[in-house]
Amino acid sequence: MNVRGILLGTAIALTLPTAALAGNEGFYIGGAGGLNWTRDAKFSSPLAGASATAKYDQGWVGSLSAGYETAFGLRGEFEVNHRWGNDIKSTSPASAATGKVRATGLMANILYDIHTGTPFTPYLGIGAGAAHVKHDFGFGTLSASDADWVFAYQGIAGVAYNVTPNLAITADYRYFGTEKPRYEIAGSTLEGRYHNHSVLVGLRWSFGAPAAATPAVATAPAAPVVQAPQTEYLVFFDWNRADITPASDRIIGDAAAAAGSMRAVGIHVIGHTDTSGKPAYNQKLSLRRADAVKRALVAKGVPVGQISVEGKGESQQMVATADNVREPSNRRAQILIRVK
Repeated sequence: MNVRGILLGTAIALTLPTAALAGNEGFYIGGAGGLNWTRDAKFSSPLAGASATAKYDQGWVGSLSAGYETAFGLRGEFEVNHRWGNDIKSTSPASAATGKVRATGLMANILYDIHTGTPFTPYLGIGAGAAHVKHDFGFGTLSASDADWVFAYQGIAGVAYNVTPNLAITADYRYFGTEKPRYEIAGSTLEGRYHNHSVLVGLRWSFGAPAAATPAVATAPAAPVVQAPQTEYLVFFDWNRADITPASDRIIGDAAAAAGSMRAVGIHVIGHTDTSGKPAYNQKLSLRRADAVKRALVAKGVPVGQISVEGKGESQQMVATADNVREPSNRRAQILIRVK
């Protein structure tokens, strides 16, 4: 057993998620499966002379993960994965050697979600931990098997498609590597690398953070505030989207023209969502909608310094509904034009 690999992997596994949990939004779980391709491994082996290189068949991979997603697009997670089905298909120099390899990884990953304002969310990540690599060897009538715990690492690149605010379909590529495992075979030490390419498809379910209770605070009646007159325009969005439709673009054009003709003091854009999905996700979505309207107004000639934005999430419904209801009227952004 490689003690150094276990200690180093465990230390990184304990420290990586801690750095990712600041500003958290909610827990999630995920599962995925797919194909793996184990790279050729060069061994120093008493069974095949001074050295031998093994080539492997394509195999399978499965993983389970649990983590925490943050308001900044960062996710920290623990993952258990297993790769199997990689039989030796040939060796060099040519011989009648047989065998197979499989590996179980205990990983801590940090990932970054790249929000696009659409249901598609690309992500990148790295991971570190420990792997239990087991190899079977056969040469003629001789057969043997041994395993080793070693430090493991991986790189991740993928994309998620949000079917609902809570459920996402994921597809990613992973490069998984370890320190060289050492096997005790026939009284000798056999050493060979374990590096792997994997493609996985899976599902991820986000629970979301529980809404914090707001304590009731007694306040004195507010003094009446005299506000400048304002004109309102409404822009509506498709479900779980923040992109501007052609119909919405025409409304934004009307608002930009009105702001210029009315000598606007300022323009305030407020984004809203319906109640389908978790409140934390809807808060971000409402702000993305407000930002999208702001960019469209600027593109139509409104000075950027004249526009402020705000996201209200699902807290101010135009049509009151129960939780997890898709209501088109609530998926909107208000354009409030204050005039002199």
